[in-house]
Amino acid sequence: MASISGLVSRVLGRPRSNEMAGAALAPPAQLDGWFNTLAMSVDRHTPIPTRLVNLALDSIRAIANGISFDDLLKRKNMQEWITIWPGEHYLLLAALMQQLRPRRVIEIGTDTGMSSLVMHRFLPAGGKLTTFDIRPWKTVEEAVFEEADFADGTLEQRLVDLSNPAEFDKHRAMLEETEFFFIDGPKDNVFEYRLMELFKQLNFKQPPILLFDDTKLASMLKFWHELTAPKLDLTSFGHWSGTGLVEWRKS
Repeated sequence: MASISGLVSRVLGRPRSNEMAGAALAPPAQLDGWFNTLAMSVDRHTPIPTRLVNLALDSIRAIANGISFDDLLKRKNMQEWITIWPGEHYLLLAALMQQLRPRRVIEIGTDTGMSSLVMHRFLPAGGKLTTFDIRPWKTVEEAVFEEADFADGTLEQRLVDLSNPAEFDKHRAMLEETEFFFIDGPKDNVFEYRLMELFKQLNFKQPPILLFDDTKLASMLKFWHELTAPKLDLTSFGHWSGTGLVEWRKS
């Protein structure tokens, strides 16, 4: 997960209209992170995403019953706030791994590696996780990885921009066998649209589950609103900056 304060300043910038400027609010309390967003109505009927609802309920129950991060918290640079829930998405990611038991997971956006390590820790035996980024993890301040994490081949980082059609196509076989995607990319109003268009070219072995981070950022509101696949807003049970659960289907 990228630094939210840096991300907000890059993504939101100054208000782009008088209406937005007038609506800007100061936080009601002393907080580590915050940003202004919009509450948006749902103006059309869509089928209830039954698979997502059941998955969310099972995951929430698993968290309520207890998931331990004791071993992860011993890591250098690991942050204690990964145990905050609701508010952070790390326990949700762990629970999703427990419920889905995916053999192949892809993360888009490595950053410090906290999400990668959580998901990898709760993969089933034989599961593999590939995290994509354009920065090597060793160059990221406060990275939590160790060289030993990559020794057995069940965790790897690839330095690839998957919104590039040529690079995307090189990874087609891996993508099509993936059962869970955690998408924590640049949120720049470009990357996510390109990625979903490329997804339409894939023939998945089974419809994968996607989890989008930071869906309440101003740059993600339109994208999330326009996404036509079955979806469920899980912000209240995930990341305070927005969590969106999706069952991928071609539109």
